[in-house]
This record gives sequence, structure tokens and C-alpha cells, in this order.
Amino acid sequence: MRPGSGVAIAVVAVALAFVVYCLIDLSRARVRNLPAWAWAVIICITIPWGGIIYLILGKDRTKPAAPDPPPPPAAPHVPRRIPAGPVQIEVDRLTKRFGHVTAVDDLSFAVRPGRVTGFLGPNGAGKSTTLRVILGLDAPTSGTALVGGRRYQEFIRPLHEVGSLLDATAVPAGRAGWSHLRAIAQSNGIGRRRLREVLELTGLEMVASRRLGEFSLGMKQRLGIAAALLANPPVLLLDEPANGLDPEGIRWFRQLLQAMAAEGRTILVSSHLMSEMAQTADHLVIIGRGRLLADVATEQFVSGTSHDVLVQSPRAGELASLLTASGAVVAPENGGGLAVTGMDAAAVGDLAVSHGIAVHQLVTRHGSLEEAYLTLTGASTDYRAGRPLPEVQTARAAR
Repeated sequence: MRPGSGVAIAVVAVALAFVVYCLIDLSRARVRNLPAWAWAVIICITIPWGGIIYLILGKDRTKPAAPDPPPPPAAPHVPRRIPAGPVQIEVDRLTKRFGHVTAVDDLSFAVRPGRVTGFLGPNGAGKSTTLRVILGLDAPTSGTALVGGRRYQEFIRPLHEVGSLLDATAVPAGRAGWSHLRAIAQSNGIGRRRLREVLELTGLEMVASRRLGEFSLGMKQRLGIAAALLANPPVLLLDEPANGLDPEGIRWFRQLLQAMAAEGRTILVSSHLMSEMAQTADHLVIIGRGRLLADVATEQFVSGTSHDVLVQSPRAGELASLLTASGAVVAPENGGGLAVTGMDAAAVGDLAVSHGIAVHQLVTRHGSLEEAYLTLTGASTDYRAGRPLPEVQTARAAR
């Protein structure tokens, strides 16, 4: 070994140790004047002066502010003051073609704040394509899709304007849930406190350290909902968000959407779960083969379907004869009841009373959202399943 080489090695080792110390300190401390990544570059390139400059000018030694108080007990939502003025989604004469296939055809509708709008349609109707155009993932062939009067691409911090969930399974399997949300949050300047809030809100705080490849479909849906809510946006676009959720999760999600709509947010939810949409959506936008079929309040849409009166009486045969003679159409029901059309419940009750016939049940029955939806979209359904096989029908009949 040459004279002095030992001293040189010691100096290099000390310098490297100093660099490592500075980088570790940088990862833990608050910085000033420059972002952390810039200080890291300076420390590594200008050894050892970069580390010395960082310790003098870059390290923020001011006393940190007192920590925020812990959030209140879990609630169905985290309140947020919605910006003044109506924030809405506006789709105007939107057309999107993929080669010779027209996925969306001259579609126009508006989603207004303060209510949950259900976005319905058969498979292949163009719902997902419409959502992708609104979110700037697909370019329209013609027409516009705006959020608050602006294209999605114009937002500088889009998560603060629009929260979205298109495919809950499109996540990196090897990344932990916490790391996945943190990466999304950092891209839009969202702090760790908010991460903890949405994890608690969606019930994922106990599994946040697990890899996403170990998550069930329901857990991935909750994670996707958490990502959509990270910045507490005034607008939400959700595609099949309830898929994979258990009954408790579906109920929780329904209450969450209704509470957020009550705050004045604009919410558009695509779903094939008619029973859930009937309980959740205040308004419906229904499309088929890329065209608008209905833009109507849910209650009005369902009330327009056929309805009848269910009546039960110990003298059902006698009552049926009287109803038929009065012009009503009567059909027997399971359990001894009568299904009456052409006469409302009040008239049925009055007729029974006038002839001294006891009535044990008298109920007006409206068609369901599912029935109304199938009636409307029947001609727009491209994918139909065949009838059950004969052996399946026989097995069901034998049960």
C-alpha cells in the first residue's frame, strides 16, 4: 500500500458516511428554499459541500405546528364546502366512433348538482365510452363533454375537481394499498392526513399495508372509492362501483352517495344493479346503442309503468265476480289473492264494503325500475342470453 493511501480511503469513507447521513436526515426532516429532490441531487453531486449547504440552508429547524386534533368518529361522509355556483357535467351532441363502430351517437344530457344521477344502459350501450370521454381518456369524434364548463384536460389538479372510478381491478398487484393511495395523493398535493381519513371512511385502515394482489374484488372497489374521494371533489364519476361489495358495503355506499349529493355535489353513477339504483338514484340518464333513451326523475320513470291492485279477502270468489262485473280485470295470485287492473284501490275497497265483504289486504303495486328499464331498452339490447336448457327448467320446476 502506498504511503498516504490509508488516509485517502478514510477521507472518502468519512465523506460517503456524511452523504448517507445527510440523505437520511433529508428523508425525515422538513426542507426549505428547494424541494427535497433538488437537495438530494446537490448532496450527491457536490461532496461534501452539498451536505454542508443543505444542513445550513436547506433544513427547516422551525418548530412544527401543533398536530391537528384527531378526526371525529367515523361518519358516512367527510363534509366539504362546495364551491359557489352549479358544478355539473354537460355532454353536448357527443359522438365517438372506433373505426366503423359508433359507440356514442349524438348524445346530449346534463348531470346537475345536489342529486345522484344513475347512468343506465345495456352492455355495449356506450356508458363506459362516455365516461372515458368526459375524463379525457378518449377523444370525441365530435361534440363536447365538459365538467363545470371546462374540459377535463384543462384542470391543473384534476383530483380536486373530479373523483372517478372506472375499473377497480386496474391496480398494481405488488404494491401495498397505502403506497398506491399515497402515490395518487402526492400527484395532486394531498397530505397523509387525508389518506388516513379515506382509509377509515372506506373501512380499509386495517388492511392498508397488504399488497393489492391479495385484495378481494370488494376490497379493490373500496380502494377505488377511496382514491376517488382523496381530494374531496365536487364531482364524482363512478362506473359499476358496487360490484363485489357485500350487503353492508352496498348500504354504506348508498348512504355515502346520498349524503354527498345532499352537500351539493354532482354525482354520476353507472350501474346494472336496478334494485340498488331504485334506492340510490334521484335521476336517471338511460342510453341504448349510444343514443339517449330517457333523461327523467327516477320516481317519474317508475310511476309510468303499469300497476295493479292486490286484494285479499276470505270471499275472494264473490269479490272477483263483482269486480269483473264492474269492468275490472281480475287474475288470481298465489296465496289466494286477486290482482286487479282497471280499478284503483279506493274503488276496490268501496265495492267490497258496499257488499259487506271483508278485505284483509289492499295494496297498489307499481312496476319496478327493472321492469320499466327492460321495457324501454328492449329494442336496444344487442346481447341476449338464450332460454334455460330443458333440463334446467325441469330441475327448477321440481324444486
